[in-house]
Amino acid sequence: MGHMLRIGEIARGTGVSRRMLRHWEQLGLVEPASTDPVTGYRRYAPSQVGRVRAVASLRALGFGLDAIRDLLDGDLDERRLVDLLRTREQELVAQVDEASRRLAEVRSRLATFERGRHTVMSTLELAPLPALRLWSLRASVRDETEIPDAARRLRAELRERLGDDRAVVLLYDGTDDDTILVTAGTSTPVDGLTVVDVAPVDEGVAVTFDGPTDVADAWIALDAALADRGLRTAGVYRQTTAPDGTVTLHAEVRRAD
Repeated sequence: MGHMLRIGEIARGTGVSRRMLRHWEQLGLVEPASTDPVTGYRRYAPSQVGRVRAVASLRALGFGLDAIRDLLDGDLDERRLVDLLRTREQELVAQVDEASRRLAEVRSRLATFERGRHTVMSTLELAPLPALRLWSLRASVRDETEIPDAARRLRAELRERLGDDRAVVLLYDGTDDDTILVTAGTSTPVDGLTVVDVAPVDEGVAVTFDGPTDVADAWIALDAALADRGLRTAGVYRQTTAPDGTVTLHAEVRRAD
């Protein structure tokens, strides 16, 4: 039978793990030239190194195992080969299109973040925050990732009840370890809404920007600007959206620990 390769030798020679070789064997892609009936040890012919490398190369190109089986089949005709290659071409084009879309989104967010950072730096003002009385709708969430959906839902419902474009204030109260209380309210009385009082703050911060800057990015930029001053935000966070779309963020500030 001549010199045969153990599974470890063919694995080292091709860069394919033993586990993967066994998996390919189960699928009929690379079958050992012989298997010891007593020990179960596999032996491969030196000529099989090329097939293992071919399977690995095709996998690296993104071909599925079924397609690889067809590509390596000695009975593969030209039509089937073209079909397989065309299918893979279409998959790669779709991936490129999706990657291009995501790249555009990343670049857009970077540009928005830079604009928001500039706005924060130019409008940041340290000053006391007044007390608030709001007629409000409220919801509790368990994680910061749930805040945007809750805020959109509450704001939409509040707008429907108000029937106009008066200023809306959003509050984010994460002082409880287990839940975050999200509030959407207005400073003018509205029947059927919950009255919420917010205490004044002696040391606060305010920044103002025109929409539609991403509010989450604006908060991040605000925190970074305060960190440069040895400060941090705390307490109940306030976000006011005026009828013209202008957004003002308010928060209590404390010395950074």
